[in-house]
Amino acid sequence: MSPPRLLGIGALILIVPSSAFAVAINSDVGLTPAKDQWIVRSQLRYTKKSDDPTAQDRELEIFMMSQTVVYGLTEKASVILTIPFLSKELDATTDGIRTSRGDAGVGDLLLLGKYRVYTRDYPAATSRFSVVAGTDLPTGQSGDADARGKLPRDLQLGSGSADPLVGGAYTWQDLNGEWDVSLTYQFNTTANTFEFGDVLTYTVAYQRRVWPIKLPERRLYAQWNVVLEANGQWEQKAKSHGGRVDNTGGHLLFLSPGLQVATKHFVAETSIQLPVLQNLTGNQVEPDFTLVGSIRVTF
Repeated sequence: MSPPRLLGIGALILIVPSSAFAVAINSDVGLTPAKDQWIVRSQLRYTKKSDDPTAQDRELEIFMMSQTVVYGLTEKASVILTIPFLSKELDATTDGIRTSRGDAGVGDLLLLGKYRVYTRDYPAATSRFSVVAGTDLPTGQSGDADARGKLPRDLQLGSGSADPLVGGAYTWQDLNGEWDVSLTYQFNTTANTFEFGDVLTYTVAYQRRVWPIKLPERRLYAQWNVVLEANGQWEQKAKSHGGRVDNTGGHLLFLSPGLQVATKHFVAETSIQLPVLQNLTGNQVEPDFTLVGSIRVTF
């Protein structure tokens, strides 16, 4: 399976809802920002993979620091831009010698449009559904090399291609908790005779307020939320020169608990993603965990 890309698990967590509830940490939502509202999110993700079925004892570490900016064009429509900065390092043993290879720099930008197509409000609750579409842009290097030659595809910073995506997200939110369900599909295209497999991402998330136990009738307050998510990703096999590539593609499912502190204009959050299903094709390095931390500011 290819390394985490922008639309991988947790890339679309972008919108701050009404009140002090913050949306799920690694899932998209059906909510949209208000007209002329800005949201800025800074996120750091660290992924470690070390479960190697081969004798190479491969270990892969990926740091991703991303900056996301959201702008509300109307009450229902918004635009989203995410800029990632990546650092990747792979350690492996070949013929008894331990070597390290890696790369760092800007990855592929992600540009999205989001539109809310369904809204139904209830007393102290809301139900909303939005569709999303866009593409990642080939801004990351896809042909970098080191002293040993061209880096493997999994260590490159970008795919080299523009890859469109479509999806949708549904949210139910009341004063005590929130459910979020989302589904996206990315159509990966060919660059330099190589094509990553298409990616289907799905999530189900629930969060609940744990403090304050009873909401105050007046005044602003900080709210603590616990979050539990199921984040899944299915990926087709990659293609090279028109033929399928071994040791690519498969299905991953993560269980992701998290914690948030949210106010009307600020959210701080952290999460850990733990694999509960790993059905990867061939001899791929399986993920151990992903740590996530981010802050969001709305103005």
